[in-house]
Amino acid sequence: MNVPWIKITTNIFDDEKIKLIDSMPEHDAILVIWIKLLTLAGKCNESGALVISDSMPYTEEMLAAIFNRPINIVKLALEAFERLGMIERHPMVYIVNWEKHQNEAALSTIREYDKNRKRLQRNKLRELPCPGNVPDNSGNV
Repeated sequence: MNVPWIKITTNIFDDEKIKLIDSMPEHDAILVIWIKLLTLAGKCNESGALVISDSMPYTEEMLAAIFNRPINIVKLALEAFERLGMIERHPMVYIVNWEKHQNEAALSTIREYDKNRKRLQRNKLRELPCPGNVPDNSGNV
C-alpha cells in the first residue's frame, strides 16, 4: 500500500540536525535529498526502509538516478545523514525515527480498513453461485 503523504513539521528548519546540514557545503542539495529520501520511504511504506522489493534495497547509484543528482552528492548526503543519526545503512538505507515522519496510527487504520474491505470483497465472491450450479434456460443443470 502506497501512502501519498508524509509528515513534515513547519519547524523542520529549527531542528539542530537540519541547521548543521544548512552550514555544510552543498547544503541545498543535501536538504533536497533528505526530503526526497523521506518521500521515497513513504512510497516504499516499509517502516522507513528504502527497498524496491523484499530482496532489493536501493543503492547509492539507484538513488542518484531516481533523484537526478550526481552520485558524489548523494554519497555526501548519505554520509552526512548517517553521521547525524538520521539514517542507518546495513545493508539498506533506513530512516531513523520513521514514525516522526509518518503517522503510524493513521497507517494502521488504513491497513485495517483495506484488510476489511478485501475480506468483504472475498466473502461476496464466495456467495456468488458457481456457473456449473446454475440451471440454464433449457432446464438442464
